[in-house]
Amino acid sequence: MAKNKKAKVVQMLSPENYIRQKARSLPIHECTINTNWEDSGMAQIMVIRKHVNDNFTVGFYLVDLLCLGVKDAHYVFNISQHEFNEGFAINELKLLTEKIPYNLAHNIIYAGIEFAEDYGFKPHKTFTSVAQYILEEDTDEIEYLDIPCGHEDDAKPVFFKGADDDEAFVKRVLTQLEKTAGPNNYYFYDEDANDQWDDSEELDADAPLDFPIRDDFGLWLNDIIEDELNKLDEAKKKNSTTFQFKIQIKNISKPTVWRKISVPSYYSFALLHHIIQAVFGWENAHLYQFSDNGFHSDTVITAIVDDDFDDMGEQREASEVLLLDVFKNEGQKYTYIYDFGDSWEHDIVLEKIIPEQSETPKLLAGKGACPPEDCGGPGGYENLKTILADPKHKEYKDYEEWLQLFEGQKWDSDEFDLEDTQLYLEEMFDRE
Repeated sequence: MAKNKKAKVVQMLSPENYIRQKARSLPIHECTINTNWEDSGMAQIMVIRKHVNDNFTVGFYLVDLLCLGVKDAHYVFNISQHEFNEGFAINELKLLTEKIPYNLAHNIIYAGIEFAEDYGFKPHKTFTSVAQYILEEDTDEIEYLDIPCGHEDDAKPVFFKGADDDEAFVKRVLTQLEKTAGPNNYYFYDEDANDQWDDSEELDADAPLDFPIRDDFGLWLNDIIEDELNKLDEAKKKNSTTFQFKIQIKNISKPTVWRKISVPSYYSFALLHHIIQAVFGWENAHLYQFSDNGFHSDTVITAIVDDDFDDMGEQREASEVLLLDVFKNEGQKYTYIYDFGDSWEHDIVLEKIIPEQSETPKLLAGKGACPPEDCGGPGGYENLKTILADPKHKEYKDYEEWLQLFEGQKWDSDEFDLEDTQLYLEEMFDRE
């Protein structure tokens, strides 16, 4: 029975491969954009496709029409309309948006890409690897619309240094513009500086020009976590303990990648998922499951219970299962799988049951950098490390570009900042 179940799981397309192979066959449900995109030059576009089960697959695209093209991209796969309305759609109240025809959304995105490529800037790696397949193929069958790019007077590129852009990124962009546009053939604005545009005073320096998708996604994530915390059973909390876990990604070595955390025992598995994502540095962009024996398990705990796959065993919703319902003894082991395509398996070991109540999770220790998303699982990650260790390797430049490494920057598989990650986790669960 277990072997048959495993075979069915293996045959399922990963969300990424489903999007690449089948997303374009799903009907477009709706497209939205921020209302001030023409004035700001920044278009935050959402393209929603609808599955036969009424769930949504959604692509998010941050398009810098002034310089960088598709600056950021993100996607969610097969999300229920309820989850969408509770999570993503609520952000339309925080950012004024309007519905637009798909044709306009398509033209804006590809106009930004074409303009940016003229100056040597490529689309965000998530766009290239997955998110572009939520869009229609860019062919002559798509009606052409003229979308202005660059400065409104002379169409020269305009680069804004956003509040979150570090100096290395800014230097890289300016160096590229010096090379491709030429000196005095572009505009640069630093919102933290007192001076305004180089060579221009004509654009509104106070215009809201920075709409990073990650920031909005962070707002949505905080809303989701708050909602999960509000679901917790106060009665269970009164008699709770604290669990200390060591969680390690399987099949990765030199270095191993692990984190040690403490978590209130009355927390749900949905909250444990978000904690793991935060302390490892994953991007929360794929499906996941908890189980006692990985893909061999008769029961899985997951975010979305899908009746189409009920023949693979019992599915339990992660929001409804508490840690104390499963973890009973020190030394007990469990498995967390993230991204069914790359199959990042994490071994979870309950090291200690601390007889004290706690309110929030804590990161205690850790080692090793989180692997890049969509790099092909442990085997792909080991290959990536081998290639990036050899600048003469024929694929070195491709991987360096894909990872968007700055000039002189190296991939450090040992990099892990305990203090910064602790602070990030605290901010995620700060209910103030």
